[in-house]
Amino acid sequence: MPLIPALLSQSLQADWLPRDQDGPFADDAQASARALGGAIADWFGQAMAAGIPCATAAARKGQLQSQLTPVLQSGAAAAMGQGIALSFMAYVAGQSFGPGVAAPPAATAAAGAAITAALSDLQSPQSTRADLIAQALQLQALSAIVTFPPPMPPAPVT
Repeated sequence: MPLIPALLSQSLQADWLPRDQDGPFADDAQASARALGGAIADWFGQAMAAGIPCATAAARKGQLQSQLTPVLQSGAAAAMGQGIALSFMAYVAGQSFGPGVAAPPAATAAAGAAITAALSDLQSPQSTRADLIAQALQLQALSAIVTFPPPMPPAPVT
């Protein structure tokens, strides 16, 4: 199954993003990182390359969550946006798709800017912000190339 940003958006709305201007993120950065990292890892578990599913998404969920904790402690939209994108880049790099291994996503900087914009725009509804974050992570995921040993050529993550 290819990655579907709407599924990630729904998880972000339900489990991570505060409701429309009436609530904070989770009580602490660690709980927030668990919620965000869990949503991303569960979504990325659906990723495929050359028809081969990602085999390591769930196993590396803890890595993503631990990288997100200090990022979310900053509380500043710019630091969080770039930090989320960098944490996702590290999470994707080295993921296993059968015999194939993912390279770091090339669109990390663009995704960081988009996530920052979504986190900064407190006037937009929660659903709009979640959609923007999900689309940024989708773009980032699609920019990762999985290299397979011969005879298979490299393939993009879908």
